This record gives sequence, C-alpha cells and structure tokens, in this order.
Amino acid sequence: MYESEDMVKKNDIKSEAAPAGSVQNYPIKNNEFVSTFITASYINNTLIAFEYDQSEEAQSSIGVMNRGEETFNKIYDAPNKKIINSLVGVKDNLYWVEYNRSNEKKKEWEIKTLHLDTKQVKVVDQGYLDLELQPPVLRMEDNMVTWIKKTIEDKIITSSLVVFDPIKGKMDTIASEQLNDQSDKRDGIFMVLQRPVKEGILVQQTSFNKESASADDKQIEIVFYPYDLSQKSKILKEGTGVVDFTADDKWFVWTEIGKLYVADKNSGEIKHFIEAQDKDLTLDTPFIRGNKLYYRYSMYQIFSLDLESGKVLEISSHQLTTSKLFNSENYLGFSVMDPLKHEGEAQLNVIELN
Repeated sequence: MYESEDMVKKNDIKSEAAPAGSVQNYPIKNNEFVSTFITASYINNTLIAFEYDQSEEAQSSIGVMNRGEETFNKIYDAPNKKIINSLVGVKDNLYWVEYNRSNEKKKEWEIKTLHLDTKQVKVVDQGYLDLELQPPVLRMEDNMVTWIKKTIEDKIITSSLVVFDPIKGKMDTIASEQLNDQSDKRDGIFMVLQRPVKEGILVQQTSFNKESASADDKQIEIVFYPYDLSQKSKILKEGTGVVDFTADDKWFVWTEIGKLYVADKNSGEIKHFIEAQDKDLTLDTPFIRGNKLYYRYSMYQIFSLDLESGKVLEISSHQLTTSKLFNSENYLGFSVMDPLKHEGEAQLNVIELN
C-alpha cells in the first residue's frame, strides 16, 4: 500500500532545540526508587502518577506526586507480591494490570481501577493465562482504555480486542480472532499489541496460513479495527520489522530499526522519512498531536516532527536513560534516570499540548 523509501526524500536530521518551556521538569528522589525505574504514566493539571516495583521486596506500588513538589504519596500497594503494569488514567481514575509474580501454570491477571479522590479500588476485568501467553497491556487514547484479552481452550487461542469507556461505564469487544494451534501447522490470527487512535484501534497481529507449503508461514500485519462495527477492518501494512505505529485521520506512522515513516493515510504516499543517526537503534512511542509527531530515539532523547514543514525539534537533550513516551488527555510524559549514578533520583517530564 505504501511506496518504497527509495522514492522519498529523507527529512533533514539537523534538528534544533525546542523553545524554552516546551517541557516542564519535576525532580523526585526516594530510596524506594534505587532498584527500579519510574516514569510519568498519568498526568493531569495538578499531579503525576507512576507505578514502581521493588524487586527485592517483591512489592509493586502506585505513587502520586503533586506537580511542583519533590515528594510523593504512595496510594496503593499490590497484594500478595503481585506485579503492577501499564498504568494509565482517565479523568479521576487510574487503571492498571495486576498479575502473579511467580511462574505458576496458569497466571491470574486483573485490570483494576482506583479513584484518585476516594482511593476506592475496583476490578474491571480479569482472566487466566497459560505460561506461554502474556497478560493484557493497557493503552489509552481519547478517554478510551483498551486491551487485548486472550483465552486458550484445546489449543485454540482467542484474541479479543476490548475497549472500555470509563465515562459511560461501557465495555465492548470490537473484534475477535482465533489461532488454531492444534496441529503441526498453525492457522488463524494472533493479536500481539494494540495502539488506540481516535476512530478505532491499530493492532499488530500475526496471520498464519496452514495451506501454505511452509511449515510456519506467517504474515505480520498492522490492522485498523474501527469502533464503528458497521465498518470493516483494514490492513494498513504487511511485513516484518515494524517496531511501533500510530495514526490519525490523515497520517499513518510506523517505525522500524533506525527509521521512521509518515505516510498519507489515503494516498499511501510517504511524506516524511527519518533515519536515525545510529541505524541500529530504535525509534518508538510515536504520538500525533495536532500537526506534530512526538517520538523517542532509542533510550536517549525525545523529538518532535512538524508534519507540515518537516522540521525536527529536540524536545529533550541527549541523556541516559530516557523512558518511552506516555500519554494522558492533554499531556505527554517521559522520565530520565541515570543508570550509572542511580541513587533513587528521577526527573519526571511533562509536555503540555494545549
């Protein structure tokens, strides 16, 4: 669908620093962070929430820092040595996945929510997985929380694409695919990871074809599943090598090792092509906000690309270790921690988008 990179001009990689004040910095230090990495998972106009795991104590927790202060309050501890993962937030509620730390034959997982004012915790969804499958990963966009729920029975794996509207209290499965693993040759579709966008959800999935002559013939696909169930799903890209991806009504973005592509969603024409200075490193967590695309270069730096002019700005300086980008309603967040001089210090960074 999309043209070759040989047909397009590379963007000028001579970027410049973003204007002063583009990022707000919030330093924090605590002994509980010495053996872990924290990042700005949820942001609103008054606070920053983050998850952290103390592996030696086998304890996962959620902390909240008021913006402007350098201390935090622990608002939740996972029970029974469970792990907290993929924390997101909508309005006054946090959502996360919680699962067993030990490698039991069947791994129990729960999706929980906590109200920031009342601190009341509820279970939104739950399930069990065999060891070879991973618990869901939460991703949020436009106040919709999404995940892929997998179940397995008689070696048939069902992937269900779930969207939860916390404001309406409504949960829907907008797509479901099955992978038959009963015979020597797999057949069907296995959903891997989702990226919600405004009108639906992009899914990276693997499609297996048992009729192929190859013993394990498979195709990697990026597929758009619309929220409107009267519309059909659409394959946006096929082939291996995709690291991350996103889209809006105009653009489709995907990254590969050392490369980032921005294509016109309707025509398929690649409008921007960025090649990293080190071609062996990744570009990831792309987010389109207005006419700008934000993304991370390896574990070093956050950049933005103006989708109209093609101009690249350095949102952060080159530092180890820079986290992935995380999105909240009007913000993007990332963190910086120094692994070589790690004394429980972190800098939580906020990009205000309005």
